[in-house]
Amino acid sequence: MKVLGIIFSYSTRENLRELTKRRTLASLPVGAKYRIIDFPLSNMANHGIHEISVICRNNYHSLIDHLSAGKEWDLERKRGGLRVLTPYDRMAGNEPVLYRGMIEGLANNMDSLHRSRADYVILSGTSVIYNVDFKELLRNHIASGADITAVYADNYNGSHFVPNGSPIYHLDDDDRLADLTINPEESEQPNTRWGIDLIVMRKYLMESLVADAIAFGRYDFDLDILKRLAGSLYIKGVRYEGHLLEISNVPGYMKANMKLLDSEFRARVFRDPVYTKHKDSVPTRYFEGCHIRNSMISEGCRINGVVENSLISREVKIGRGAVIRNSIIMQNTEIMNDVLLDNVIIDKDVIVREHRSLAGHSTYPVVVEKGSIV
Repeated sequence: MKVLGIIFSYSTRENLRELTKRRTLASLPVGAKYRIIDFPLSNMANHGIHEISVICRNNYHSLIDHLSAGKEWDLERKRGGLRVLTPYDRMAGNEPVLYRGMIEGLANNMDSLHRSRADYVILSGTSVIYNVDFKELLRNHIASGADITAVYADNYNGSHFVPNGSPIYHLDDDDRLADLTINPEESEQPNTRWGIDLIVMRKYLMESLVADAIAFGRYDFDLDILKRLAGSLYIKGVRYEGHLLEISNVPGYMKANMKLLDSEFRARVFRDPVYTKHKDSVPTRYFEGCHIRNSMISEGCRINGVVENSLISREVKIGRGAVIRNSIIMQNTEIMNDVLLDNVIIDKDVIVREHRSLAGHSTYPVVVEKGSIV
């Protein structure tokens, strides 16, 4: 049985401000040395899915550089393997036209997807990181006789998983989808079932549904397929109970990275291998007088100051007297002497000059845009 994995590198419902101004969501760094795309790609590869298409919308150049031919994920193959599908160049006046939803993204790449000999497709977003057993998910889908299986998570065990703008599934007693809403006002209700952008169905059914939706000018997969066809198709909801990292807004991105500092949670996230692009670099150098506590620090850094509860990417320089707390520092950034940072996200290639102080809050961290000088 052949399976085609389709990963959307973007989300139409994310609000990550400056962090996705120059990059697509899937290429956003996470965990000091990974990109978001590494997690769904590794998850699929670890469960035997070796034909994967990544659908891009805009700002995808760094993503292509990161993925290359997919060698790190064992996807550099003569048959199947990894395909990065970039959008057609469509213009409205002087402005490029972006995909208006998942349906249009699928339709505009259907020539490539149609060539696949897969029997089933698994559609995955990149705004939620999880570790699903895809083999078991596919077996359950086939055994249930469902037309579509839609995976959801709820705010169980006090975790309060509340994604930004994700659909809320309303299921009957047989776990069949009866209705779907996108309504943040329902987020505090107990046992709210949030869709996590993970769908399973037969490939020919996907092709048929996409063609029909496009013919009638419909572009939103949740509203125009799942909700509209809930009464005529058997759409089964399946609950996911594993770990979740939700990255659809800046506070969610901050929270997801900080949760990786918890050793118990990190062990669940990396229960199966997570692969990423290899970058040979010298080891990090820790100078006399530096102090490190509960932090993740990648290779190639030079640390002179204090780093607490923070994630530091490759090739970062931290000067004497600098104090970094509860922050995310991306690669090739220089933090000069006597700088104080607390609840700050600093993008790549930033210089923070001497004696500067920046402080935010965990619910509203300060974001410094890529290439800035502070």
